[in-house]
Amino acid sequence: PPPVDPSRLVILLEDDWMMAVDKPSGMAVHTGSGITGGTLVDYVRAYLGPKATRNDFTASPAHRLDRETSGVILVAKRRPAMVHFTEIFTNGHPKKRYLALVKGKMPKDSGVIDLPLAEHQQTAESKSRRGVNMQAAVTRWKVVRQSSEAALLSCTIETGRTHQIRRHLVAVGHPVVGDKKYGDFALNRDVRARWGLKRLFLHAERIEFPHPEDGRKVVVETPLPPELTDVLKRAALL
Repeated sequence: PPPVDPSRLVILLEDDWMMAVDKPSGMAVHTGSGITGGTLVDYVRAYLGPKATRNDFTASPAHRLDRETSGVILVAKRRPAMVHFTEIFTNGHPKKRYLALVKGKMPKDSGVIDLPLAEHQQTAESKSRRGVNMQAAVTRWKVVRQSSEAALLSCTIETGRTHQIRRHLVAVGHPVVGDKKYGDFALNRDVRARWGLKRLFLHAERIEFPHPEDGRKVVVETPLPPELTDVLKRAALL
């Protein structure tokens, strides 16, 4: 991949075991599906330089965020840290909170979406043999601000399915604004023109997890980026 400028990396927390990074919208976490460089992996390793690898382990993100989603992502700098994060993301589910701007007026102040989702990575062969594999998925939401056109929601997830928040919210009739895959395309065009929204309005603002060294509780937060707070101002939600 072409070289990247590590000074662009926004580091929220760093110690000998791990880093927490504020990933911007548009930056992929890993290479794949046409993405060859400029990933979060590239930036982290450019920043760490020779210290990126030790004991045959190279610093790597411990989980994913969609390319268009911004916010906190954890990076393991040592193999034991990656083992720890893999365990808690697979079984413990660290507490993650997202902010999402969605279409329309919510029916109440808070709610739970408990709706199984089709496995995102299931192969065609598996589908033909077993049928579509449905996976349990639970998203909790709470209204932060509401207008006649849109609502700013705080969302927490009890399961970590691919595109879970986006798929759940569109299933209940309130797609995330700016979502090019699952969203309301006419609304997306309208809010781009009126509110200047050029990206998915989904931001991972907070994560709480046990530290890989000693299990102490760690909380990392990052506020909405300026391009999203500007949209809230234009939408009369701030």
